[in-house]
Amino acid sequence: MTFRHALATAILALAAGGAQAQDSVIVLGKSSFGARCALCHGDDGKGGGEIAELFRVPPSDLTKLSERNGGAFPFARVYGIIVDGMDEAGHGDSTMPIWGDYFIADALEDRGVKMSDAVEIAAGRVLSLTYYLESIQR
Repeated sequence: MTFRHALATAILALAAGGAQAQDSVIVLGKSSFGARCALCHGDDGKGGGEIAELFRVPPSDLTKLSERNGGAFPFARVYGIIVDGMDEAGHGDSTMPIWGDYFIADALEDRGVKMSDAVEIAAGRVLSLTYYLESIQR
């Protein structure tokens, strides 16, 4: 199963579950953000994480993604960047980690699941992280 298929499945499941499911998804996304993203982007997502000073160009303020996109949250682009990483000047001499691969490996190793299930688990984690980022827009 591809990330695109898993994303479509997750979106349908969220639509069916209503607001309570969305709140749970955002809580999971916030947890993933704190564990994986805050070190660079800061607990508040504004770019001032503990190791931000190590980058030639500081990490982005993730609370302004909508503002930089004309007011609309760039959901698909953000999801894609989390899945595939990012190789742009803003990340200095290194690239943003490819969290899609990490989340798949994590599911395979820690949960002992088969690859198709690991892809779905990873897609769900990326989706929840994207929803969390959408929720912190200013």
